[in-house]
Amino acid sequence: MSQVIMLNDSITTAEFMVSALRDFFDKPLEEAQKLMLSIHRDGDGVCGVYPYEIAIYKAVCVRDKARALRFPLRLMVQEVK
Repeated sequence: MSQVIMLNDSITTAEFMVSALRDFFDKPLEEAQKLMLSIHRDGDGVCGVYPYEIAIYKAVCVRDKARALRFPLRLMVQEVK
């Protein structure tokens, strides 16, 4: 299993982060808002844990949507041990 980690930056909007958490990671609004604030405060946060291929797919989809909107949002996929 692998976790998808979203990294904070100073350009990507809070609205986009919440939208990505809801659309790609199926987070309810309140949970997405809390996670976004945690990522902003702590520098990163786990969006979810998935089989490796799904984690990569979700990370790439979010990154591509962010790039299309000119946001530098970064995500990492890390094996859960």
